[in-house]
Amino acid sequence: MKLTFNKIFFYLFALLWSGLIICNLVTPERKFSENENRFLAELPKYTNAKLINGEYMNGLDEYVNDQFVLRDNWISLKTMAERALLKLDINSVYFAKDDYLIEKHNKSDVSEEQAEKNKDRLTEFVKKYVEKLGENRVNVMLVPTASEILRDKLPPFATGYDQEAYMNEVIESLSEGTFIDVRDAFNQHKDEYIYYRTDHHWTALGAFYAYEQWAKDAGFTPLSREQFDITLGSDKFYGTLHSKVNVNVEPDDIYLYEIKEDMNYQLLYNLTDETDTLYDLSQLEGKDKYSVYMGGNNALVKVKTNNMNGRRLLVIKDSYAHTFVPLAVNHYEETYMIDFRYFNGGVEEFVEENEITDVLVLYNTMNFVKDKNSIKFLK
Repeated sequence: MKLTFNKIFFYLFALLWSGLIICNLVTPERKFSENENRFLAELPKYTNAKLINGEYMNGLDEYVNDQFVLRDNWISLKTMAERALLKLDINSVYFAKDDYLIEKHNKSDVSEEQAEKNKDRLTEFVKKYVEKLGENRVNVMLVPTASEILRDKLPPFATGYDQEAYMNEVIESLSEGTFIDVRDAFNQHKDEYIYYRTDHHWTALGAFYAYEQWAKDAGFTPLSREQFDITLGSDKFYGTLHSKVNVNVEPDDIYLYEIKEDMNYQLLYNLTDETDTLYDLSQLEGKDKYSVYMGGNNALVKVKTNNMNGRRLLVIKDSYAHTFVPLAVNHYEETYMIDFRYFNGGVEEFVEENEITDVLVLYNTMNFVKDKNSIKFLK
């Protein structure tokens, strides 16, 4: 009887595994995962050298993982199994209070050498441009992520990288008065909807509170929320953290801030594509709804307004800036956004050619800590 059962189990397992292999062979290769909002691994090219150094097998393993049939369903199944085992985090995502999914930032994932280089390069950059443009014209904003501000929502004994300590080191190294510190404002408003529940970004409201702090420190009178038409762009946004665990949770809301006064915008993307709106509403129809803000990730974006005050702002940034810039542009004649992940020009030449008067460096803290493009600050 035991032998018969073992045989049945073996044949069923072999049948299932064979079926999965056949399905994988006949299923067309996917280039992009809309659910995970990233390009999937392609079949690596074989060479003897790549086989010997392990690069080929690593690439093949990544390809199989990415192209496995019904990948999204397997992610959901894996999440259910690991939650049943009472794991604190799954795929570097904490299941936090109030249905928040909060990204875990492991200290082991951070290169202290890289973090130190980034701080030193930023310090040199700020010193140089304070001398060039003058005091109160150069600012840095490193935004704490949800795991830093929403600690009371994290599971017991949750650990992570000490963003506060790093930010304090940056403040000490920078020229006095250049760092825009949003921590107090965020802690005061942490019970409000300042971070998405399913995504790693801050919300438009979080960006607004940061904008208020920046405007005060930069010498502007901040616009009030009453001076904007605030509309719901979508109530069906599932972000990057949801894609990592693929669980059944309520989607996020995306809000758009449009100034009530007569303000005109002319946008130029990567020196080619033009538009007259700060929000790409077509993005609300797809998975990556956060790209509604400033059209998503681009190497270079120029915004020209009818505020003819001669001020030109350069924002060196990550994607956190996309919800912030639609507020800040109203104080400038021109605003430029460059993303070092895609922009390969020289900053000094760019500043001179475009007669930049003000500079803002804006990243979420963890992106800045890990950034491998900081050498471009010195170009």
